[in-house]
Amino acid sequence: MRWGTILLALGTVLAASLAVALGVVLALRLQEPSDRPVLDPRVQLTVTPIPTLPPLDVTPVLSGTPTPAAASTPVATPLPVAAGQGDNPAHAAIGSVVLVRTPTGQGTGFAWASRGEVLVLVTAAHVVEDNQRVLIIAPDGVAHPAEVLLRDPVVDIALLEVTDGLSLKPLARGDSRQLVPGDPLYVVGFALGTELLGDPTVTRGVLSGRRVVGGVEYLQTDAAMNPGNSGGPVLDGEGRVVGVAIAAIRNVEGMPMEGLNFAVTVEELMSVAES
Repeated sequence: MRWGTILLALGTVLAASLAVALGVVLALRLQEPSDRPVLDPRVQLTVTPIPTLPPLDVTPVLSGTPTPAAASTPVATPLPVAAGQGDNPAHAAIGSVVLVRTPTGQGTGFAWASRGEVLVLVTAAHVVEDNQRVLIIAPDGVAHPAEVLLRDPVVDIALLEVTDGLSLKPLARGDSRQLVPGDPLYVVGFALGTELLGDPTVTRGVLSGRRVVGGVEYLQTDAAMNPGNSGGPVLDGEGRVVGVAIAAIRNVEGMPMEGLNFAVTVEELMSVAES
């Protein structure tokens, strides 16, 4: 009788232990994470406009007079075009890219359309800020006054108008919707403004993805964008404008980021220009 009681007690304990173990396994399975990762709500991604450069303490020369070089300033001599460079998508665009100078900063712009003696250029709204008049430094180094036709701070696009006879070839327009991740992209602009002598800087990367922030469509690329690039054209592999260099993510909660650069799509630009 005593052994029967002991065996019954042991059986009860084993059954209870087994039930507890099964309950723990079931609870753990119910708490497994889903296949889709969830971003910690404390992490906030902020798209920061590429900062403009402070203006140089130099008085630009208006159209009709070449810009003099300081005696102590080395002059960069353009290199001759090597064989095969005629197929470089960015090479032909350089002649349509200008430096945009305001009382508070510098950025980049490019020829968008021409109507007789009137030339329309594109830049970023955060480059011109609230200024109604800016200066355009053409590829030949001559400065031209420009009026701000319109600015859209949401899309971060501004249109400029030059009426003194400046003649630049408007860049061909592409279709960003035809791009797929991995397609080549080129960014052309005056990185560091006139601190780097000579032609605009060209950087190359790929389309990393498409993003929509605040209802605005962007192209994400790893092609470098630096202060002074704001407002410059982003070109596809055929040298056509598919976007405008606007912003970059430099860090997330103090962690440095690289290769997260953004251009407003040419379709967003066209929507602003036609409004």
